[in-house]
Amino acid sequence: MPTRHLSIPEVTDIVDDLDLTPQQIRQTAASVLHIVHRAWRHRPHAQQNRSFEEFIDRVPRCHWLLMFEACALGHLGRRREARVLAQAARILEADRDAGGRPDESLSLAAAA
Repeated sequence: MPTRHLSIPEVTDIVDDLDLTPQQIRQTAASVLHIVHRAWRHRPHAQQNRSFEEFIDRVPRCHWLLMFEACALGHLGRRREARVLAQAARILEADRDAGGRPDESLSLAAAA
């Protein structure tokens, strides 16, 4: 996985919080790269002319961290937490795309 897409301090926080081993870190990074590669292969028709490098450069930094944490949780057997994290991100993304304001309260309980 291109390291330029993940902030070392933020990844370190996730690694420390989840107490990941070096093998789990490699496994998690490989899973993230697999997800991004799969998304690239299934990209919309309008994006078909983008190379893989161009595609990954357009993935927001926060999405890389989210994928890393969700994959790590999944590899630790904490799949429910990974799903809740991903669902919360979808809710926030949908609200942002709909023009929601940051001070509006969102019901993240719906993600649980």
